[in-house]
Amino acid sequence: MNLLTKLSYGVGQLSDGVKQSAFTTFLFFYYNQVLGLSGSLAGMAALLALLVDAVTDPMVGQLSDRFQSRWGRRHPFMLAGALPFGIAIVALFSPPDGLDQIQLFSWMLAGAIAVRLMLTLFFVPHLSLGAELVRDYHERTSLIGYRVFFTYAGILLTSVIGFAVFFPPTEAYANGMLNEASYAKFGVFCAVMGTASMLLCVFGTRHAIPDASPTALRTDERSAWLAFIDVFHTLKLHSFRILFFAGILFATFAGIVQTLLVYVATYVFEFKPEQLAGLAGALVVGIIFASLVAQYLSQRFDKKQALACCAIAGGAFAFSPQILYFGGFLEHMSVSIKFALVFSVNGISQIFFIAYVILIDSMLSDVIDEHELNSHRREEGLFFAARAFATKASYGLGSFFAGVGLDVIQFPTGASPESVSNEAVFKLALLSGPLMFVLFAATVLVTSRYPLSAARHSEIMSAIAARVAIR
Repeated sequence: MNLLTKLSYGVGQLSDGVKQSAFTTFLFFYYNQVLGLSGSLAGMAALLALLVDAVTDPMVGQLSDRFQSRWGRRHPFMLAGALPFGIAIVALFSPPDGLDQIQLFSWMLAGAIAVRLMLTLFFVPHLSLGAELVRDYHERTSLIGYRVFFTYAGILLTSVIGFAVFFPPTEAYANGMLNEASYAKFGVFCAVMGTASMLLCVFGTRHAIPDASPTALRTDERSAWLAFIDVFHTLKLHSFRILFFAGILFATFAGIVQTLLVYVATYVFEFKPEQLAGLAGALVVGIIFASLVAQYLSQRFDKKQALACCAIAGGAFAFSPQILYFGGFLEHMSVSIKFALVFSVNGISQIFFIAYVILIDSMLSDVIDEHELNSHRREEGLFFAARAFATKASYGLGSFFAGVGLDVIQFPTGASPESVSNEAVFKLALLSGPLMFVLFAATVLVTSRYPLSAARHSEIMSAIAARVAIR
């Protein structure tokens, strides 16, 4: 596969990065701290929107598996989601004035559902397309590296530009994140970024349509509109069940951490908005090196062992600032030294966390080959729909637990850093650090049971090739 095709395919994931950053870093803070919606209601809106995804993700996946057109199976759905995605995210960041708690909750819920649904139309078929374009065990890791690169590039651009351009400190708002008027413009920016990346991907990969896997039709299949039921059948495959629950745990952990990032940086580390923009730049380190690390580790140790290495190393660096806080070391550091430390360890942790995502998606493509051998069918859409649901859990479950946690510790809303008590800051650090590490460590235990290796995958591909040759 040539470089242009890889870039065209990967750039589509910029839209998912835009959504992830907009939702986990800005949306929750906006509705909770700026508009005054309670943390539990904001988290509940995120959770309910996620439950809608549980139905729509596999539905779109199965529809695209069975769809037939001159534009192939995946591209019509990808194109259909592009423009409505932009419209939905603009509306989400532009609620009417004067809404009470229930009305704010309803607007956030409806807007989150709309954005998620439009992203699903693009996201699930796009993931499936990647498994069709490449069949080689290690080449898949390379292609997925491009996709994940653009995901985190979207997160980086949205975070840095958001903090630096839309939420800088002003005379009226020392903390620019509290400036309500900036959020509507930020929503427009996210819309343009997301829609443009989707369109570039659709038109940049259209030449690969003839090479994609053909539609496999069976008369005994249930309606695609009930495809969410089929997700439970995918969980019968042991190797996929391991990846699915590992993905849920990791995505939930990541969502909690990302949702609380602005809170921790502002109230625990005492960073200003302009420093938040710089801190978001730590993603650059991860984006540059993650794919190389994923490929090296998977070839050196195989994918399962590489995944464990990434989880352990990433966690060790990610939680080191909280450990220093509890030890009283941060209070003796100047803000500039503290920023350099947090930036450095975050950058290193992002290398391993992003490599983790690359590896788990590469492993999923291998699982789809195993499913083809067992069932005589390729159903990338169904499996990646389940994977997409696990990924989206990062906002739904993550924001829900983060919101409930903030209410449990009674963290104040609309408060400047100097007005928050030391006890509240301590509880926030505890919530965002040691408690999250327990959840994160569980992903290592789950993935240790993953059964596929490079040798086993080679056997699977040989068996599939032999079966095709007999026909």
